[in-house]
Amino acid sequence: MAETPSPAPQIQKVLVLYTGGTVGMVPGSAGYVPGQKGDFSKEFRRHPEIFEKEEKSWFILPKKVTNECPGKVQVRYQVEEEEKPIDSSKITPELWDKFASKIQGLKKPVVVTGAQRSLFEPRSDAVDNILGALMIAGCYCQDPALQLVSVLFNHKLFRGNRVTKYDCDSFDAFSSPNAEPLVEMGVTIKVNAKPPLDCVESSQPLTPLKVKSFDVRVLHLFPGIQKSYVKSVLAGDGGVILETYGSGNAPDDDWFIDALKAATDRGVLILNCTQVYKGSVRPIYETGTGLEKAGVLSGFDITSEAALTKMLWCLQVTKIPEERKKIMQKSICGEMTVSEKKDPTADRRVVASPEDLPAACLLWEKMLSCDPE
Repeated sequence: MAETPSPAPQIQKVLVLYTGGTVGMVPGSAGYVPGQKGDFSKEFRRHPEIFEKEEKSWFILPKKVTNECPGKVQVRYQVEEEEKPIDSSKITPELWDKFASKIQGLKKPVVVTGAQRSLFEPRSDAVDNILGALMIAGCYCQDPALQLVSVLFNHKLFRGNRVTKYDCDSFDAFSSPNAEPLVEMGVTIKVNAKPPLDCVESSQPLTPLKVKSFDVRVLHLFPGIQKSYVKSVLAGDGGVILETYGSGNAPDDDWFIDALKAATDRGVLILNCTQVYKGSVRPIYETGTGLEKAGVLSGFDITSEAALTKMLWCLQVTKIPEERKKIMQKSICGEMTVSEKKDPTADRRVVASPEDLPAACLLWEKMLSCDPE
């Protein structure tokens, strides 16, 4: 009896967007610099872990890699490079818009990855990071719980709005202090991600923000901080990320509280975020409750990076002060764990729903779609 032929693999297409950064750096006369356009994609062909062959401008991920994926899948990917890749320290909100416009309307997964050592160097972690990102995007993101912006580094997939860089010397460079990894790629691949119940979803396509202004500042508290310095940071008319001690503590000197109150009375958004790597802002100390009276909002366990991005977005989508406050106190897409109680052991979550937020906020859209077009 003739054997029944095995079904053809399902083709999943992925776009890898290279914008710059360490992953594609090459030695220059004064230190490492981004390589020339085209160099990055050429380098892929030298690494059999991520390149098996090329078909009509598509790179094919090796079959021995996808054999580990759920179902029978062939991952094809294209590498698109910026005309002038940049050092990642030069990123600006305007460039966020530019890069977002490149994926606007796409219905295939988009992979943007990085590394501690360049793909062009020996002992690079870039190969594993790129391989892991391609596997997640091509084989695993059919799972709705993984259809979000995420960061793949050192065999772990993190929620993008929960991750922070904590080590500049180790391949284990990123961590998510207040949320477990979405996926752990060890000897076996463990998916921890849960359905995205705390996201506001919309049928609207991804729309670049089109940043018009950027008046969000960071006020990092330190012992002996001076009145003139505090007032200069608070002098803007946008928002301030206030990085406080411990569980949200700050000086309770009259001049300090008065300066904060004067700013919030002018309509400045001030969000209280802890400087501590892990934990949450909790108004359990007397010095912290003074901030609440001054109109400072709690950032709970949001990272400073996510807080700055959220505030920038919030200031753009509405000019109504009460709507802005409501946005900053709700979890829009899982970026923070909000408790209704002051009890530091409380974990009851408060998440946003479409009814809670102004119509403009519903333009917030998941960055990735897994339709293999």
